[in-house]
Amino acid sequence: MKTSVHTVLRVSALERSVEFYAAVFDIKTRVRTDEWAQLEAGGAKLLLVKKEKDKLEKKVIPIPNFPPCCYLGVETDDLDAFRSKLVALGARCIQPPVKQKNGDRTAIYADPDGLALHITEPEKFGL
Repeated sequence: MKTSVHTVLRVSALERSVEFYAAVFDIKTRVRTDEWAQLEAGGAKLLLVKKEKDKLEKKVIPIPNFPPCCYLGVETDDLDAFRSKLVALGARCIQPPVKQKNGDRTAIYADPDGLALHITEPEKFGL
């Protein structure tokens, strides 16, 4: 049995999000409709789905001092270059680059809808 996993993001402005993620990850749109778009690179699939404005959506009550329920994790070999790309695309900085105890460097930026992108540059052990 063959299976695959993909990430689905609900976005408020489909075109803006397609342009943002295509530029961030240097990928092209594989499929595009008025309601959704699929971007694919290296076997990973990102599905962007337009939020429905006219339908009631469940309201999530935020809990103070509690992290959001999800974020998009990104691993890169050059955090500074990736961060520069995000800044050029207008991403908001939530946490500037920080060196972690294990040697990894991490930063957090927000996409156009406020979803956190947690960027990690792993420690280059012995390099």
